[in-house]
Amino acid sequence: MTGDIVLDTSYLLAVVMGDEATPAEANKVLAARLLAPAIWPLEVANTFLVSQRRGRITAAQLQRLVELVAALDVQVAPSPVLSVEHWCQFSHAHGLTPYDAQYLDLALQQRCGIATCDARLAQAALRAGVPVFS
Repeated sequence: MTGDIVLDTSYLLAVVMGDEATPAEANKVLAARLLAPAIWPLEVANTFLVSQRRGRITAAQLQRLVELVAALDVQVAPSPVLSVEHWCQFSHAHGLTPYDAQYLDLALQQRCGIATCDARLAQAALRAGVPVFS
């Protein structure tokens, strides 16, 4: 396993959103080289915008969150497999949505751990032999 860590959106949110519980090993995770699949920026942006629309955060807080995420310097990896068949099979095999399956797939490809607060993704990762930070 490498020292890299795949960063799931759920873990990021637990770290940067003030009203969420911060994972105990967050400092260790954030000090690693962070990787994410191509869907990650869209998931993060959507979560921030929905939070603003629902009044959970202000426009100023949204801007601050965007700056915090940019400072993390997450390396977004393009998906090497773009076929619907692959994602249907891989997702089904691991009991995940195709969105969550991309995080596990990247961790397996890079032979690294995954940081997630998503119980189903964490369980699938552990079954696949991927170290989990949660």
